[in-house]
Amino acid sequence: MRSPNEEKKLLASLVVFRELYNSEKDVYGIIAIFLNDVIRTNGLYSFDLSEVTHQLNISYEFKLPTAVVRTALGRLDFLERQGVRFTVKDIGQILDTVIDDKQQEIASNNDAIVEELHKYIETKKNVILSENDKEKISHSFCSFLLDEQNGNEYIAYITAFILEQENNVEFRKQLDLIREGVILYTGIRYNHDLNDFGDWKNELTIFLETEILFHLAGYNGELYQILANDFLSYVKETNRKAGKKLILLKYFEEVKTEIEKFFSKARRLLEGSEPPNPKITAMTSILNGCKKPSDILDKKSDFYTLLQQSSIEEDKYKKYFDLENYRYNRVNQEIIDSVSDEVEKDVEEHLTYLNYISILRAGLQPKSFEASKVILLSGNSTTIKVAWNQLVREDGEVPLATHLSFITNKLWFKLNKGFGSNLIPRSFNIITKAQMSLSKALSDSVGGKFEELKNQFSKGNLTEEQARARIINLRNSVRKPEDISNDIVKDVLAVITEDSLGQFIQNESHFKLKASEEAQDNIRLKQELAQKSEVEKLYVAAKKEILNNKTIQKSNFELRKVELDGIVSKMYSRIKIAIVVGLLLYYVGTIVVIYRYSWDVFEPISYIISLAPFVLSFAYLFFFEADLNPLAVLQKKRVNLQRKIYLKRSFNETAISTIALEIDELQNDIKLYESTVNQAG
Repeated sequence: MRSPNEEKKLLASLVVFRELYNSEKDVYGIIAIFLNDVIRTNGLYSFDLSEVTHQLNISYEFKLPTAVVRTALGRLDFLERQGVRFTVKDIGQILDTVIDDKQQEIASNNDAIVEELHKYIETKKNVILSENDKEKISHSFCSFLLDEQNGNEYIAYITAFILEQENNVEFRKQLDLIREGVILYTGIRYNHDLNDFGDWKNELTIFLETEILFHLAGYNGELYQILANDFLSYVKETNRKAGKKLILLKYFEEVKTEIEKFFSKARRLLEGSEPPNPKITAMTSILNGCKKPSDILDKKSDFYTLLQQSSIEEDKYKKYFDLENYRYNRVNQEIIDSVSDEVEKDVEEHLTYLNYISILRAGLQPKSFEASKVILLSGNSTTIKVAWNQLVREDGEVPLATHLSFITNKLWFKLNKGFGSNLIPRSFNIITKAQMSLSKALSDSVGGKFEELKNQFSKGNLTEEQARARIINLRNSVRKPEDISNDIVKDVLAVITEDSLGQFIQNESHFKLKASEEAQDNIRLKQELAQKSEVEKLYVAAKKEILNNKTIQKSNFELRKVELDGIVSKMYSRIKIAIVVGLLLYYVGTIVVIYRYSWDVFEPISYIISLAPFVLSFAYLFFFEADLNPLAVLQKKRVNLQRKIYLKRSFNETAISTIALEIDELQNDIKLYESTVNQAG
């Protein structure tokens, strides 16, 4: 585990990496800039590959592979390779970079955010944090940003803090830069050949756990479904580019059993045999809208149809327990006991699928994600922790299991998608990550209170009516990730931080009173919306009139363009006819001269004339430095002719696209306001 200072240094390095990407775009070029700085600041004028890789990694807390560093060194012109050593041949060519200054500036900004986080937690918990507590918080914060699984303490406060800063543009920008730097960095760590951007070469089978399949079906909320669809779209794009299915999606037989049991339990719940656990969002989603058992069966059928349409198949391999595969087992009692102690729960069931992945890898310990052959995609945080544990995973090895964000990031990086609002998957967004983490913390808290409630009911401390009422309150406290915004963060955090069901019950009256006040506010809001809708109707009518005028204007411009393009075509045709006639006259004249003066007289002259095209061509190439392609010259002539005609007739061709954009904006505005008016009505 890194020290707090090492974690802070890594975060700052990642932001520098991300900012350099804006100007460099080439990942090797970015690493070369860092190497330039390492060579300059450490006076490394002669070194081997392992020395400079080690120095680079300790200077910036990276863990970059030597294969990547070797290629990046080739981008430094001032280096000369002699055997296994690299030597600086011209010290004057070493750039005077400002990486250290930039890194210190970013680290200072990050420290300011962490300091605000400390104050936030002190206020929420009404305590004075010790230095040890502050270190734990800083570690949890860094782990959250770095997608690491070893810092869940204080996670509820950290994510609540981030969500309450949702409208702080500079705050979000700084954290998003860290997140995007993480994406680039991890893409490099698990991809040793960065020259193959856009090309996937090896077969990879991704096994999906039940939770991921439920994400895809939308059972865990819209946000999880978006993330699952991002992943699925990148898999399809990768296979499409390869021209065959290199990435396969499967699920284990045991996963199918889990799914069958889940739908069977949904049927029992519908029939009223037991109350549903509010923590299980997927169960609530399945039960919603179901009135009879056949409705549950219909949803199950739709679920399997979705898997089939998404090319997700059941695993048919049956030899996991054969003696020949025993040597690939990663499950033994020592590992079970050690990891269980570390994560503070029994992990034996979580090791089952990991063991299957290990058997399918057949002893392979891949350092590159693309070469990992098989991997488990899990939505269970305990499974992920076990997979990343040092007893289960060798250092630098691609883990046996990972989360949705990890795989999506790797596919995005491999496809060389780049950054931009329309290019990056939703999982990169810091607010999305905070919403998911806080929603999970809330579900875990509610699940604990539900178990406590069942225990109290079984002991006779609660009546059936009291238990039912409190289950409803617990269920109403659960929030899907997309439902958690900065205006309800305080209420969510209050539910999570209540240590027991008793405290939760004491607050029932407060929430009931608040619900009554909200109902009154809703009545007033509806009245205001009714008045507002009349104004919006007038606004929509005005927009439609403008839209009609713009449409007519665009149509006129297009007709004008057709007319002018007709003129251009006629003039262009005349030019081509003139060229053809000129060539014909040239050859006819030549024949006439030969006929009149005889071939013996004309033969020497013909040699001179035949050289004329070559001389003229050379002169054209020499003076104009242009490709002498007749078709290209003609096309260029046509473009120039079109430009002159447009200019002469005062016609601006870009006006059509400008008006088209204005029409699109007007249409979107009209749809938005009409939707608002309909909702108000």
